[in-house]
Amino acid sequence: MHTGVDLRTNMRTGYKVYAIDDGMIVRLSVKKLGFGNALYIEHPNGLMSVYGHLDRFVEEGLGLRTLVRQHQQQKGTKYPGNIYLKQPVKKGQLIAYSGETGYGLPHLHFEVRRGGATPIDPFEHGFSYEDASPPVIEGFLIEPIGSGSFVDNEHFVRKYPTEQQQDGTFLVNHIPKVSGKLRFTGAAYDQIGAQNKCAVDRIDLFIAYSGVDSLDLSIDQERYFSNRFDKVTYKTNHRGGLVYDYNFTRLSNPTQYYYRLYTIDAQRFPYRQVFAKNDGIWDTAKAKEGLHTVVLETRDVNGNLSVGHLRVYVEKTHDAKDEKRPFALPQGKNWYLEVREFQGFLEVVCYANIPLQAAPMLHVKAPNGTVTDLPARPKGANAFSAEYDLKPGQDGMVELTVTAQPKQGDTIQEVRQFPVKTIAAGSGGTVSYGQKASMTFPAGALYEDVFTNIWPTSAYEETPGLPLMSEVYDFRPAGVPLEKKGLIRIQYPKNVTDPKTLGIFWWDAVKKRWYYMDDKQDTATHSLKASIIYPSIYAVLQDTVAPVISDLRPENGSTAKATLSKISAVIKDTGKGVDESSIVMTFDGKRVSGEYDPDRRKVSYPLTKKLASGTHTLTVQALDKAGHAAKAMKSTFTVK
Repeated sequence: MHTGVDLRTNMRTGYKVYAIDDGMIVRLSVKKLGFGNALYIEHPNGLMSVYGHLDRFVEEGLGLRTLVRQHQQQKGTKYPGNIYLKQPVKKGQLIAYSGETGYGLPHLHFEVRRGGATPIDPFEHGFSYEDASPPVIEGFLIEPIGSGSFVDNEHFVRKYPTEQQQDGTFLVNHIPKVSGKLRFTGAAYDQIGAQNKCAVDRIDLFIAYSGVDSLDLSIDQERYFSNRFDKVTYKTNHRGGLVYDYNFTRLSNPTQYYYRLYTIDAQRFPYRQVFAKNDGIWDTAKAKEGLHTVVLETRDVNGNLSVGHLRVYVEKTHDAKDEKRPFALPQGKNWYLEVREFQGFLEVVCYANIPLQAAPMLHVKAPNGTVTDLPARPKGANAFSAEYDLKPGQDGMVELTVTAQPKQGDTIQEVRQFPVKTIAAGSGGTVSYGQKASMTFPAGALYEDVFTNIWPTSAYEETPGLPLMSEVYDFRPAGVPLEKKGLIRIQYPKNVTDPKTLGIFWWDAVKKRWYYMDDKQDTATHSLKASIIYPSIYAVLQDTVAPVISDLRPENGSTAKATLSKISAVIKDTGKGVDESSIVMTFDGKRVSGEYDPDRRKVSYPLTKKLASGTHTLTVQALDKAGHAAKAMKSTFTVK
């Protein structure tokens, strides 16, 4: 989770940064990643202000750059890390200049902390900005919980977008039919400026009985969830998955926030002002049949309010007999069987394009030998389904036998084997897909016991230059948040001669692209291993594409000024990324220590002296992490 406020600097560096109040500079941080160059001030009122991604510190009157150089020389590195000091400053005193060090493009990261370790909302402590625009509510997710819960005749999570109304509210036009236990997720953001989509400051969920075709929320309106995003500690900052649904939330391209309107582990929820009735789960069995309205209220830090409405029709008993929509079967088939896996139960769906004498029967043999017979119920014009609840701890292979009797012809019988694996939160455990793939959760990694599995999937797209070297695996349950990182292992072919070209990649279903994971080789088992913060879709891909060096500055054949401030080049890679340690930058035949910025994908070297008149030469070479060499590039330019 983001612990501060990012202030835009219009893609420029060098803006003056001033101390917000009297205090003592107690720490400088000089690191390649993270906040980059950062400065920390303790104030007499017990608060601390933090300024990150700085270009440089102020020397005049403070001696900060001299102090940094001393530590760089002592440690023999450009990035000495934390530097502790006690340097008094006054409110409004110049302390640094904005930059783009560490992660991200040019901006200033600003924080206010209490006690040095608890970031708090700076807009509640004397800071403000002009903003009359309320947040935008983009949509809702409804998730049925358990085998007896449905949304529009399905157990799947359903996504419903909103449309803004003339009165400024947001409304989902579709009215889904629901039954059983439900929980909700809200998609919302706060627009600040033309381009910034930020998180909201407060979010509340209400449910009201609406009568018939009405948005009258004065009847039985009840709060189910509320959270104020006011403060978080660094000890709990890794628990973002309890706040956001990682299956849908993305911080850039596109920026979209999906807030869980329920709690998975209320005791470890990172924000302490959270309220969730029944953990945010709505049991419609206790509600009146008919139309209800789910009301989502979101506020920004200035109190601007947006309201979203999702109307649902509560059915007291789920019945799909009136469902007239036929399901399409694979071409050439009159009968098709599908086993769907949900958290805690299996749904067996039968599709038939031939008349049946009666609904099919599901015969289940559990791993412990227990036998259960379940009649299927109508699911649509040509479909039937039955649900089987899984038993925690009864791991092994479940045998599913479906029998159907056509009005004409022989009896249809189909048998499926389905693996069941329970992993307890307290003890952890491992789930495997044969020898090909596995996923391990250490003890205490999960917030709740889960049923888990690994399945090959086709829900991905291939990328030129990154051929698959394993099956693509769906590690389940997708998006489940973790207190500690899990570990996945995927096997690659034994005939691979150069494992360095391989990598575990994550498929981002929102952005439709593969991302390389930092992995480790296990040559003994011909496998790669990678740490994960949540289960998702992963595979072993081979990086076959060399990086490309371009845009040398100054350009080849150009004329430059003697006061040129830096030389640079762009280095891009499609697969595992640029190996920064391999970059060789020479200027006039001498190697210089260029700095690679992965955000800009640019290597730069600052020039501190005027250039002599005449011809100068810049060359750049690089490898990627797969060991592929880029074509070396050269620029010869003239200074007059």
